[in-house]
Amino acid sequence: MPKNALEVNERLENSEKQLIRLSGAEIEPIRLHLDNYGGLSIFGLKCGDPSLPPLILLHGYLGTSIIFYKIIKDLSACYMVYCLDLMGMGRSSRPEFTAKNREEAEMFFIHPLELCRQQLGIEQMVLAGHSFGGYIAGCYCEQYPEKVSKLVLISAIGIPFPPMDPKDWLESLSWSFRNIMKFATYLLKKDVTPGSILRKLGPFTGRFVKGYLKKRWKTISKEEMKYMKIYLERVNLYPGSGEYALKEFFVEGGFAIAPLCSRIVNTPTVFIYGDRDWMDPEGARMNNEYNRQSVILKFISKSGHHMYIDNPKELTEKMISGLAELDKGYFNE
Repeated sequence: MPKNALEVNERLENSEKQLIRLSGAEIEPIRLHLDNYGGLSIFGLKCGDPSLPPLILLHGYLGTSIIFYKIIKDLSACYMVYCLDLMGMGRSSRPEFTAKNREEAEMFFIHPLELCRQQLGIEQMVLAGHSFGGYIAGCYCEQYPEKVSKLVLISAIGIPFPPMDPKDWLESLSWSFRNIMKFATYLLKKDVTPGSILRKLGPFTGRFVKGYLKKRWKTISKEEMKYMKIYLERVNLYPGSGEYALKEFFVEGGFAIAPLCSRIVNTPTVFIYGDRDWMDPEGARMNNEYNRQSVILKFISKSGHHMYIDNPKELTEKMISGLAELDKGYFNE
C-alpha cells in the first residue's frame, strides 16, 4: 500500500461516487468478505431489481468495475447486475501471487468468484467478461458449467488456437516486431508488468493515464475523463497481485496456452467484438465447432476494444438481444 494510502482511498472513493452519479443509475458499491479465505474480499458494484435474473460482469486486465458505468443502467433493466473486481485487481484484495502454473493461476481468480456466487445466493447466472475478464469467465464456466446459464465474451482474449506453432509464428514476423514480442515476454516472466511500470512513474503516473485515456477513450466528456483518470491512477497504486498471472496463461504472441475455444463445450455463448477491434473474432467461429450449445457472434459499430466506452448503447442492446437469441439454438453472426 502506498504511503499516502488515506489520500489514495479518499480520492478514489470520491471519483467513484462522481462516475456513479454520471451513470444515472442507482449503483451501490459492495464488498464481499470471503469466508475462510484468509480475510480476503472482493469489491464490486450492484444495480437492479433482485427479482431479475443475475448477471455478473468481469472487467479486463488492470481494470475495475467502474469502467462499465455507461452500460450498467441499461443492463439493469433486464438483469440484477453485479460488476466484480477480480481478485488482485481493482479495489479487491491484493494477496501475494504465488501460482506456479496455469491451473493454479486460473484458480487464483476462479475460486474467489465461486465464493462470491455462493455469498450472493445465486444458483445460476449469466456470466459476462471483457478482455482478460472474458478469459476468466470462460475458465470459470469450464470449472462450474452448471452455475452458468449463458456466457457473454466481450472481445475476450485467449479464445482461438494459434494459426501455427507460436514459435514459428514469431519467426515469421519482422525482426523488429519479433524482438519486441520477445522482450515483452521476457519482462512478464520477470514480473515487470504495465502496473509495476505505472507504480514506478511516481508523479508522472497521472500524466501517463490521462494520455492513454485521451488516445483510447475519445468519446467521454472532460468531466468523465477527469474522474476516470483519478480513479485508474489511484487504483493502480495498490500493490501488484493478479496482474502477474499473464505469464502463466499466454506465450509469446499473446496466444493462450489453453485456448478457450475448445474448453467451452456446453454453455450457450454470445461473442461480441468491435468493428475496429484488434481482437480476432475467429475464436468465436472455432468455438462453434466445439460448443454443443448455441453460439452467437455480434459486432458493435464504431467501436474498438473498449465497446463499453465507444458505443455503450449498442453494446447493451446486442448483449440483451444476443442472450435472447441463444434460445433459438443455432450459430448466428
